[in-house]
Amino acid sequence: MKAARSFLLGAFALVGALGVAMMLAGRLLALWIFALATPVPELVNAPEEPASVQWFDDYFTIQTIDAETHAIGEPRYWQANYGYLILGQERAILFDSGPGVRDIRPVVASLTDLPVTVVASHLHYDHVGNHARFDRIAQIDLPHLRERAASGDFRPSAAEHLGFFEGFDAPTLESVEWWAPGATIELGERRIQVLSTPGHTPESTMLFDRERGMLFTGDFLYPGPLIAFVPGSDLGEYLATARRLAEDIPPNVRLFTAHRDAPPGAPILAHSDLVELRDTLAAIRDGRARGSGFPLETFPVNEKIWIEVESAWLNPGR
Repeated sequence: MKAARSFLLGAFALVGALGVAMMLAGRLLALWIFALATPVPELVNAPEEPASVQWFDDYFTIQTIDAETHAIGEPRYWQANYGYLILGQERAILFDSGPGVRDIRPVVASLTDLPVTVVASHLHYDHVGNHARFDRIAQIDLPHLRERAASGDFRPSAAEHLGFFEGFDAPTLESVEWWAPGATIELGERRIQVLSTPGHTPESTMLFDRERGMLFTGDFLYPGPLIAFVPGSDLGEYLATARRLAEDIPPNVRLFTAHRDAPPGAPILAHSDLVELRDTLAAIRDGRARGSGFPLETFPVNEKIWIEVESAWLNPGR
């Protein structure tokens, strides 16, 4: 009886391991095909921007959202990244530091002389590229991350960083400050809440300024193609997070996102976009949505947002 039970447990473990291996192989294949199909130009031409957007130099732009909130854009980088400088009276947060194609510190220094803590929405290379240039670095406090930083320093894995896509090395983040999910960060007459928002990646993080009605979303939601086929992406967690946010975030909150699909200005979405993402993810899970393409399937969310996942053939348990 014991031998039969051991055999069954071993068989289940083998099947489970094979399933995980197939899922990872499918995702690596999808990512590889995506990389081959995505030419990476050195710099794109400078787009026209509205009067509310100022060019800092020939690469970075600054858009003042209010006197204490600035969007720092990289519209000549092919992914059109946006980071956000969030100011209080005593300290500041830089949410996402970009890919590191150019040094973002002079832009930040032109906007504040407060001590700045940089924190990433997640660990992909295009969001942590300038982190190592800052003295103060924070990261969301999750067990699978903290256990790898006993000395205080942290280095993303290749699957977390994905810098091989463009030849960026993963940085070593020194003296990391850990922010617990749900914690409130006091900036001095401004309070920012840390939200754990897995889906795009396990460590995906948002910052929420409830008093000003500002939610800084990272790559969880933005205009353009949402990526849900990289290592760590999970449609079930994506849906659970979208449901929680749609319920907890007031309808009048503006969503400040990490990429834009086209000019002009910073990529700002609304609560209704979050609701439509939630509904689309539920339809994908339930088999009611119809995607197009192979090996990546594209599902429209609305006229400005769509989500890309690996096909069910590559990952039957998606």
